[in-house]
Amino acid sequence: IRWSGGGVLGLINGIPGREKIESGTMAVGVSAVPFSDIHAFVDRSFRHVADERRLGFVVDLDPALPPTIRTDDMRLRQVLRNLLSNALKFTEQGSVKLTMERVTGGWSPTHPVMNRAKGVIAFSVTDTGIGIAQEKQRIIFEAFQQADGTTSRKYGGTGLALSIRRALPRLHGRD
Repeated sequence: IRWSGGGVLGLINGIPGREKIESGTMAVGVSAVPFSDIHAFVDRSFRHVADERRLGFVVDLDPALPPTIRTDDMRLRQVLRNLLSNALKFTEQGSVKLTMERVTGGWSPTHPVMNRAKGVIAFSVTDTGIGIAQEKQRIIFEAFQQADGTTSRKYGGTGLALSIRRALPRLHGRD
């Protein structure tokens, strides 16, 4: 009962967050966040989960990274928490890896913000989990959608978190 109640509460609380993001009314608190703090947060939050599941867990920081990134620390942590939680949830054997690196491409050549940026940092999560079928990869970022939308699916969740996590970077003018 407690677990189900927590899931419903998370769903209810997520809807206003999504509404604020889409309407552009959610405040963004940008500050200089040390990459070492991000690394420590990720390691502290997920290392024990990977260890319990007997999975490899790697956080790879590009040596060319600056000392800090200008971002909303709380929102970045939300995004990383969701992506890494999903990766660990859907990986039964193998490993999960977070990579933070400088990149010079990977977005639309006509993207107005990314093409003007002085530098771009990519946060990539890769895993050896079940994967997502090619035809499902676009819909999982829409509200209440999941790769396995059946009522008998193996993994829980509402299908709301990824849509919120997809929208948060847009608050910064990024994809």
